[in-house]
Order: sequence, then structure tokens, then C-alpha cells
Amino acid sequence: MGVIDVYPGVLLSSLPWWLAAPLIQLAVLVFGMALDETYVNRTTVLTGALAVHIHGFVAGEVGLLVGLYADLGLVVGAYGVYAYVVDAYVGDAFRLVAFFAYSPLSVFLVILTAGPTVVGIEPLFLPALAVAAYANVRLRAALPADPYYFGPESAEAFEAAVEAGTESATGGGTADATDGGTDAPADTPTADTAGPGEAERAASAEPRGEAEPDRAAAEPTAAGESTERGILPEFMRRL
Repeated sequence: MGVIDVYPGVLLSSLPWWLAAPLIQLAVLVFGMALDETYVNRTTVLTGALAVHIHGFVAGEVGLLVGLYADLGLVVGAYGVYAYVVDAYVGDAFRLVAFFAYSPLSVFLVILTAGPTVVGIEPLFLPALAVAAYANVRLRAALPADPYYFGPESAEAFEAAVEAGTESATGGGTADATDGGTDAPADTPTADTAGPGEAERAASAEPRGEAEPDRAAAEPTAAGESTERGILPEFMRRL
């Protein structure tokens, strides 16, 4: 007898399986949306695939189409999570697959219709994806803003952000070195300690009319502003 059997107070294990499984799947889907704060993003493909796999574990088996759908979602979703962590650009192919095939609504309908099979194939699989795709298009048209977010809009924008960040870091190091190099030596005579002749020579040796060092180069440029807005990217970069 396991620990869960002797302690019925475990939150989900104390519920009937037909209620606990949907709650876990819903939590996984919501977690994916919360990571990048929108309905469809670079992480929802992986969380959707995990929800389908949870359905397979609970049901005991799935048909050919749902099995391929879940496995392909793991591969594509792993790439999406990597792009999310480094805040990289993802192409149009990934965006179309994520929005039309692996949106939370698509995953929900696939799980809902995954039961009946004919010679090992789910006849309702493709209709479920078609209904979800149409609903997503209507949702996009009805909302004032796009219900998806995929990071940088182009590869050039991502490369510009990376280059700007590198230049900002290099500029900060150069500014620090300049500040350290302009400090006067400790044994340089001042007007208070030097004699009259030395004070005049020191005054004539000082550069005249030079402006203060321009330190604006150390400031991040507008192109270097990160598009990240989720939970993990800043944390992962600090690690």
C-alpha cells in the first residue's frame, strides 16, 4: 500500500480520476499561457503536447493520429521553449503550427475527441483541429489585440538586439576603463602644496576646452530593448 493509499488527503489523488485528470491538464495549459502572458506563445506547444500525453497515460492508449500529434508537439515544443528562454526569433512555420494546431483550444478539442477510433485512427481528430483553427481565426478578429506573442518579429530584429546588447556591455567596460585612467596620481603636486613655479606649470599643462567624456555610449539603445516579457528569460540569463 503506497503513501497515497494511506493518506487520502492528497489534493488531486483524493478526487475521482475523471475529475483529477482534466484538472491537471487544465493546469498545464494555463501554465503555458502564463509563462508568456498570452493565449498562444512559444511555450504553449510543449505544454499542449504534455497535456495530450497526460490523456494518453490516463486512457491507457491513444490512436495513431493523436500519438503522432503528441510526439510531434514535444519536438516542436522543445524548440519553442528554447526560443522563449533566449528570446529568439521563430519562423512563420512555427507560428502557424502553434496557433492553428497546438493552441490550448486545439489541444482541448483533440483530447475531447480522442476516444473513438476506427482501425486505430481517430476519425474526429482532423475535424477537431479544423474547428479549433476556425475558432482561433474568429477569436483573433474579435479581440482588439492579437491573442498570440512569438517574440521578435524578424530575424534581423533579434540580431540587432543581440548586437546592441553586446555593444552596450562593451561600452560600459570601456567607460569604466576611461574613468580609471583619468584619475590623477597621488603624488601630483596641487596648487596648495606646490611652489609658485610648479603651480603655473601644472596649470599650463591642463587641457583647456575639453568636454566631459561622453558616457552615453554605455546606455542601451532602443534597438537593444529586449522583447522578453515572461517569467523565465531574465532569470535564466542571470543564471
